[in-house]
Amino acid sequence: MRILSALLLLLVACDDSTPEAPNTEAPVASAPAGLPIGSPAIAGDVAPDAVVATWDGGQITYGELHLKLKAQLIQMESEYLTNRYAAESSAVEQMMIEQMLETEAKKRGMDGIEALLKIEVEDKVSAPTEAEIQEFYTVMQRQLRGAPLESVREQVVAELVRRQQAEIAQVFITQIKEAANGSTALPYPDLPRVEVSADDDPFLGTDGAPITIIQFAEYQCPYCGKAGEAVDKVLENYPGKIKMVYRDFPLSFHDRAIPAAVAANCAGEQDKYWEMHRMLMSNQRALTESDLTGHATALSLDMEKWNTCRADPAQEAEVTADMEAGAAVGVSGTPAFFVNGIMLSGAVPYERFQELIDRELERG
Repeated sequence: MRILSALLLLLVACDDSTPEAPNTEAPVASAPAGLPIGSPAIAGDVAPDAVVATWDGGQITYGELHLKLKAQLIQMESEYLTNRYAAESSAVEQMMIEQMLETEAKKRGMDGIEALLKIEVEDKVSAPTEAEIQEFYTVMQRQLRGAPLESVREQVVAELVRRQQAEIAQVFITQIKEAANGSTALPYPDLPRVEVSADDDPFLGTDGAPITIIQFAEYQCPYCGKAGEAVDKVLENYPGKIKMVYRDFPLSFHDRAIPAAVAANCAGEQDKYWEMHRMLMSNQRALTESDLTGHATALSLDMEKWNTCRADPAQEAEVTADMEAGAAVGVSGTPAFFVNGIMLSGAVPYERFQELIDRELERG
């Protein structure tokens, strides 16, 4: 089963749609206890009124502990269910492919799957040409740390062969699946949701859309800037179906996060919020006082009104209120997204949004 195992690994475990590990920056603050953010199940063998800590004059029950950890537990439950679904999906796809290939091998009178794949995949792989080797080496030079071609030629050739095998196998297995009407129908888990207020914060997209995405982020976090690519793609590919709300979540170790947030909000007082927002996200290392003034000037803001707005304590209080709201629903780093209340943490790729949005739209 050497060939089969290698090909299934390429086609199932290493599929391009496999979610990336999220990139996120973590703040010092933690979520306050006792806020209504959802209700993950309390462990069945522990009663809510069970005492888990005592001291002279006081005690803590399991229910109180659970209440304090609500946000964290909801996030953990969501991640567990998502990872479990991914593992089960991969396994059922692999099992189906194996059994379909076994059936095909028997139809052809072949001695097992290995013989079938040798003919349909391995024997159809051609040796890479010198031009292909040179081209691939040029593309991969950085990963190869500048090693001369002759010292890594075997690696380059092996990788080109591996990729060619994967392409040929993908075509063959797709044909087998179509001929056998193969499909999987593993139920997607019902992920926990939390109630997240959009407040009166700025948004892009359509008010009243079936999908509301609330983003907690800040202007000094590089992962927040990176996440903008996926956000823009979501808005572009789902016209009329998305309301994308931005809420501030300044991290304590980023000293320019709050001034930048206030600068954007005060630009919003002159209907230039999103212009300032994009400028700040695109220039995350240019957030000094003179930088902010330069950005405001470039946007042709009324500087007197803008500076008066920034000096108003209510502006910083609004930013702080956003952060407290995020902490209350389990945000522990930036960026964090809530898609109809389902949390996605970190700079997740567009495909993660796409999968979740499509499922939400199917739910109606």
